[in-house]
Amino acid sequence: MLCPTLSWGATAGLLVDSKSDQAQSFHQHLVRLVPELTISLFSVSELAGNPQVDRWLTIGPKALAKLLATPQIKQPILALFLTPAAAQKIKAQFPNRVFSLLDNTPSLERQLSLIKVLTPHAKRIAVFYSAQVKEQLTDLRVLARRLNFQLLTTQLNDPLNWKRDALKTLKDADLVLALNDSAIYNATNIRSILMRLYRAGRPLVGPDKGYVRAGAVASTYSGVQETLKAITGLLKSDATWPEVISNPYFNVSINAQVARSLNIVVGDAKEVGKAIEGVMP
Repeated sequence: MLCPTLSWGATAGLLVDSKSDQAQSFHQHLVRLVPELTISLFSVSELAGNPQVDRWLTIGPKALAKLLATPQIKQPILALFLTPAAAQKIKAQFPNRVFSLLDNTPSLERQLSLIKVLTPHAKRIAVFYSAQVKEQLTDLRVLARRLNFQLLTTQLNDPLNWKRDALKTLKDADLVLALNDSAIYNATNIRSILMRLYRAGRPLVGPDKGYVRAGAVASTYSGVQETLKAITGLLKSDATWPEVISNPYFNVSINAQVARSLNIVVGDAKEVGKAIEGVMP
């Protein structure tokens, strides 16, 4: 499903919950990057005034929901800093409204390529999954074969109580790739999972930058700077925005201390990023 095709517009509105320092800084950066457009910052309380812009950008779920709940808003909408799961919930809440999502979720291609760069001799990758991401495994297997990886997959129904099949998968693997699976990788479970993997001497890659701080060895990610780059290109183009736009820009986060403890030699994050682009399937 595509957003309605409109002629290229010279004005855009950036809608936020409140005009915090972070929101204002983001707006200022965007204005500098796209000087040919008039980009105005609005808080949700200002929607009642029916601002006239050609396109909308929203930050977070609350601003998006407020915009979709405003009947007179018909312009194309690009949602920022929103997870795919949150986007699906909002689509269900507003089934007759259309918006596009800039998806910053690390792609499976990049994560597998990151593994190839950091651990070139690794062959067997363990993937533990819940029912909510099972459909991702088919594509993941195809990508893994292209990079000569063997994928070892096990459904993990209780991340705090691993059964024999999960323990065997961990033992047989060289490392673990974490999917964007909130049923497994969340604040409640992550400490226990990381301790189990560390005792087994198995690195965890992913699922995103936040888990690298917690103890994963590395992950690709798309943050504020990468989001600004993506928006710049989208605003300068007159192409219709598709329903989901994967952010083409990314960076790499590495936990050097964890890498050293697992005897993984890592280079500069920027160099790793360039190497990823060279091996992506």
